[in-house]
Amino acid sequence: MGKTLKEQQNPLYFRQIQKIWIKRKVNRMKTKIAIIGHFGGGKQFTDGQTVKTVALYNELKQVPNLKIEIVDTYYKSKRPILLLAKTIKELIWTKNIVVLLSQNGLRFYLPILCFASGILRTRVYHDVIGGNLSSYIDKYPKYEKYLNSFRLNYVETNLLKEELEERGIRNVEILPNFRRLSILNEKELKSKYDEPYTFCPYSRVIKEKGIEDAIYAVEACNAEAGRTVCRLDIYGPVGLDYQEEFNTVMKKATDAVRYCGEVPSARAIETLKDYYAVLFPTFWPSESQAGTISESFSAGVPVIATDWRCNHEMIRNGYNGMLYPSETVKTLKEGIFWIIGQKNQILEIKNNCLQSALYYQPDEHIKKMIETIGSR
Repeated sequence: MGKTLKEQQNPLYFRQIQKIWIKRKVNRMKTKIAIIGHFGGGKQFTDGQTVKTVALYNELKQVPNLKIEIVDTYYKSKRPILLLAKTIKELIWTKNIVVLLSQNGLRFYLPILCFASGILRTRVYHDVIGGNLSSYIDKYPKYEKYLNSFRLNYVETNLLKEELEERGIRNVEILPNFRRLSILNEKELKSKYDEPYTFCPYSRVIKEKGIEDAIYAVEACNAEAGRTVCRLDIYGPVGLDYQEEFNTVMKKATDAVRYCGEVPSARAIETLKDYYAVLFPTFWPSESQAGTISESFSAGVPVIATDWRCNHEMIRNGYNGMLYPSETVKTLKEGIFWIIGQKNQILEIKNNCLQSALYYQPDEHIKKMIETIGSR
């Protein structure tokens, strides 16, 4: 029913009409994007894919005049029809799509996104998860066509950029694995450490992340020293396929090793800041720009890591940690003894870590991403 003349002359009515008009005008001025990725369905997840997806969303929603829709791939097995319907809706009505996909997600979504890019003129921006997209192209040659149909493929490292370009992917740019972390103030750095020196892995607890190597290295250091010169606290979710084996390993470990449970990314700095160093002996095939390393740097903690995949792009030997094997250290045990030997320089190394952490803050990277989307 329409408004009466008396109602229309009411100042409150005019204010309501004005608010509606302003809201419609603002919405017309807004850039609309949709993010397709694993948001976790409102549950707490600490895996790299979900953390990266949520971190991107949290930064983009702070951008003025940007309207964001979400397509949560968490529902792929729980509500597949609803997920597909939501995906189709956004591909039709939203011109800018940002996607963050796992291996299984790529197989499902890439043909759909390629179609949308070609037929619907959808602008797809692919924020790559992990570091083994090049191996997927080797396995599925059609990926080359799909990826080249997008506006951009954002990768975290120079290594992956080079690998994709070698396989014919022409639209690749670097976008670091940024996270909004409160970098520790240098005044908060602990400057004095004594035996036993405390180390920790801070990642998924699976064999490929080198958890057993960390345990054996710490125990080898203690055995060689003839005393408990270092301790190891293990943080992270234990892989479902690794739980039984991990329990067996822990039963055989000495009291110098303990499992401390799972810690969310929001508590990373608080958890890590007092450790002497983080151990990251990974040999996981999909390793890219590891959040473990950037979080450690933000807490002012150096990292002893394998010279594996892209770790060398983050860690500078002697500056903010140490890679092995290298000219300085050949094994993880030698790496532990090396960092213990830096006791008098540890405060300088920890300050270097804080400086390294600045690169992984999101501000400049989000600005670049928004400028790119707005200009195309």
